[in-house]
Amino acid sequence: MAQTVMQRPAFGPARPASGRRSNRKLQLAVVALVLVAAVGYLVYSGLRTNVYYQTVNELQAAGAKEAGRQVRVAGDVAAGSIVKEDSGSVVHFTITDGSGSMPVVYQGAIPDIFQPGIQVVVEGKYHPGGEFQATTLLAKCPSKFQAATPVASK
Repeated sequence: MAQTVMQRPAFGPARPASGRRSNRKLQLAVVALVLVAAVGYLVYSGLRTNVYYQTVNELQAAGAKEAGRQVRVAGDVAAGSIVKEDSGSVVHFTITDGSGSMPVVYQGAIPDIFQPGIQVVVEGKYHPGGEFQATTLLAKCPSKFQAATPVASK
């Protein structure tokens, strides 16, 4: 009569052949957990920092916390503050939100409707006490481009 002999590993109890399957399931579970954690972190960090824009006052109140970070700021272009350099693609101006103002420098294509009093959203890096280094300049359409309200006829 033949006897079945189980091989014993050097350490621990003998393991049946199904041990490999459970080990593989454990590895897949660990990989899935790591992926879920990574996606969760990306969603959390994206929602925490992705604000459409801040006002000048909000950015200045945050101060050093926002220094050197990529942020979006909205405000009105201050009257008499637009200074274009000779090249024409670099412009210095000041934006204000009524309670605070901030100097901005931007290099790139300037929107056709860019002028004093227009609302703008600038995206770039904030340097407290210095100029805001804008990499994107978006001009909001003035109210004259909005549809007129219909007048009731008699």
